[in-house]
Amino acid sequence: MYQLVYLSSAVELFREEELKDLLATSRLNNEKLHVTGMLLYHEGNFIQVLEGEQQLVMNLYHKIAQDNRHRGVIKLIGHPISERSFPDWSMGFKTITADRYKKVIGYLNPSKDEMLHAPEAAEDKAAISLLKIFTGTNIPNF
Repeated sequence: MYQLVYLSSAVELFREEELKDLLATSRLNNEKLHVTGMLLYHEGNFIQVLEGEQQLVMNLYHKIAQDNRHRGVIKLIGHPISERSFPDWSMGFKTITADRYKKVIGYLNPSKDEMLHAPEAAEDKAAISLLKIFTGTNIPNF
């Protein structure tokens, strides 16, 4: 099992429909690959956790890095893990405009303790910490 976390910036701010399309496509592709994870988005900034078989995760990351809808892709973590932090989520998702996305299947609120306090092995704590930092830095008063 392998976990990868990256940051990127959208070339242009995503509209609601674009985010919904991205989420739907990501979930479908990730289910086929048995990849799980979390995607957080705020005002053009993304942080994503990908978990799964190492070669599949790396291939997906390289595909994502080539996507021309974003730039400045930075891999923060890439390491083996003993278990997934997000085992049941083909792609958990959160954006600052929470009210508009509550109806999206799988909507999650990163400020809720249960979301960012998923059972974690020692090596998984870095990914959860990065999600918390991203949320705290990018989403004041959340």
